[in-house]
Amino acid sequence: MRRQICIGFLLFTTCVGCGSRRSPVSMATLRAEEAPDQETWSPILVISEDGRPLIHLAASYMARYDRPDSSYMVLTGEDGSSERVRVDLFGADGDSSAVVYSDMLTYYDRERRFVARGDVIVITQDDKRLESEHLAWTEIDRKVRTPGFVRIISPNRDVSGYGLVAAEDLSSFQLTRVTGTIIPDEG
Repeated sequence: MRRQICIGFLLFTTCVGCGSRRSPVSMATLRAEEAPDQETWSPILVISEDGRPLIHLAASYMARYDRPDSSYMVLTGEDGSSERVRVDLFGADGDSSAVVYSDMLTYYDRERRFVARGDVIVITQDDKRLESEHLAWTEIDRKVRTPGFVRIISPNRDVSGYGLVAAEDLSSFQLTRVTGTIIPDEG
């Protein structure tokens, strides 16, 4: 019994000795690591390629984070404000393909993609409407994805399902566990 107490004491002493060499972690240190590198109010961000617009982002507030493994921006409405984040997407021809509204949006610079969260609504130029709580868009393939529930409404259909993969203008899409109503074209 005595031997076990001594071993426990030696281990405790060793751990305390190791721990005392590090500087203590304080709340100020943790907050500084989590704080944004830049903040902006009422930003409008334009991302283009060869003079052709790709996306326009507008929000009440933006926080930019530059970390060793990624660089990203978080855009939101101001606290207590009814303003939402707005993203205009532009097709290959330079015309608007869709507008995305959300409560919060995270844009990842290096990956060239964004993730919209909170009452996400997408409206296309031909009156299609998407509703979801989460939506991801990637510039490389110009697709929108939502892993959870989604509803797509157009003049001749009202379809719901899960696991959406779609063209950004909702001209084509794939869903699983689909339910809905489709009104055939007359003529």
